[in-house]
Amino acid sequence: MTIAASYFDYPHRGPGMDQDRYPYRRLARSPAVAWPGGAKLLVWVTLHLEHFPMDMPAKPFLPAGGMNRPGVSVWDYTQRDYGNRVGFYRLMKLFDRHGIRPTVAMNSQVAVRYPFLLERIVERGWEIAASGVDMGHLHYGGLAEAAERAQVEEAFGDLRRLSGQAVTGWHSPAHSQSQNTPDLVAEAGGLYVADWINDDMPYAFSTRSGTLTQMPLSYDLSDRKILYQQSLPSSVYAQQVEMACRCLRDEADTRGGRILSLSLSPWVAGLPAQIRTLDALLGRILSTPDTRPANGEEIRAAWTAGAAG
Repeated sequence: MTIAASYFDYPHRGPGMDQDRYPYRRLARSPAVAWPGGAKLLVWVTLHLEHFPMDMPAKPFLPAGGMNRPGVSVWDYTQRDYGNRVGFYRLMKLFDRHGIRPTVAMNSQVAVRYPFLLERIVERGWEIAASGVDMGHLHYGGLAEAAERAQVEEAFGDLRRLSGQAVTGWHSPAHSQSQNTPDLVAEAGGLYVADWINDDMPYAFSTRSGTLTQMPLSYDLSDRKILYQQSLPSSVYAQQVEMACRCLRDEADTRGGRILSLSLSPWVAGLPAQIRTLDALLGRILSTPDTRPANGEEIRAAWTAGAAG
């Protein structure tokens, strides 16, 4: 197979960052951030509510947790559906107990297909962030801009209409973007995106429709990576999160406010074997002095106000 010469064409190639979305930043020398209320560490819990179609396509790629068996896989489908039928409610009770109002990164098809989940989210005042249409409609390089615009508009439109919320956040299914995704999110009225995993703090992200805030949604500490993909025990998951918490808390004492991002999937964290570990873990984290939970829009607004000041 011969690779076409145009494959190597990239308009932003050159010394430095190789892109024009944001300038280089050295976090250790960045101005200190002061969170509202004197908090030093904000715990950002993101709950991923997804619809994996039973006949989801294998191309352009399978997302983490995607159906990897040939044909229509009842086993794969029902394992994921467990999260929306059972795991969600375990996590809901856990969040209520700890006073956590998470950001719900939600496929719009979940709101359409599972209205009872949306009702529980709205009545608790949890923040909804758009997370595409479903896990069979990914965003990737080469996706036609018109087709992607339709997906972005459908996701934001359905979630705003059904929830009554402004829905200002965006997280692409599978952390995957095309070259146009941030532009289309800003065009649709989004204020922040949470796909680029290259920082511990927010930063300004340029688009052709204005500036977004790129939010530090952790994948390294996600239950899906540690418990599902790596098949590590709950004790290891808890240890890694607590080690991250201690590191970020130490940095907050000397360099300004920090964010601990926890990504949870109800079909992973909501299993009976995991929920008690998570319950105890959140209790220990939130009992740390000057630590409190916050959702994505609260963090974005606080960071933006501080950056502007």
